[in-house]
Amino acid sequence: MGKPKKGGFPAVQPTVRYVDIRNNEIDNATIAWGDSIVWMNKDSVTHALAALGGDGKPDPAKPWGPPMGPVGSATANSPAFQFPWNESTPPPPTPTVYAYGLLDRPTSTAKVTVQIKV
Repeated sequence: MGKPKKGGFPAVQPTVRYVDIRNNEIDNATIAWGDSIVWMNKDSVTHALAALGGDGKPDPAKPWGPPMGPVGSATANSPAFQFPWNESTPPPPTPTVYAYGLLDRPTSTAKVTVQIKV
């Protein structure tokens, strides 16, 4: 993977980005390779995340972690979901985009853009 470089790959200090789920909506996020996201459920219902399938809707066979309980519950925040680069070469210079959404609200989708630096 090479030696860490300021602002380059691999990240000198991986960070955690917090993304709210509020009113059944999710914001898009941009992070660096090696960083993580924690989703915080601010709604009064349980939500589950999944990668989008070929039909453009969240696919139950491609979950992104366990369901998140309602706001105020012990499980309202997701575990940290890391986006590591698993290859023996540096990641591509162009960003990689991951589309996902809420299983219980199939029209609520968002994107995570992962790139060399933020």
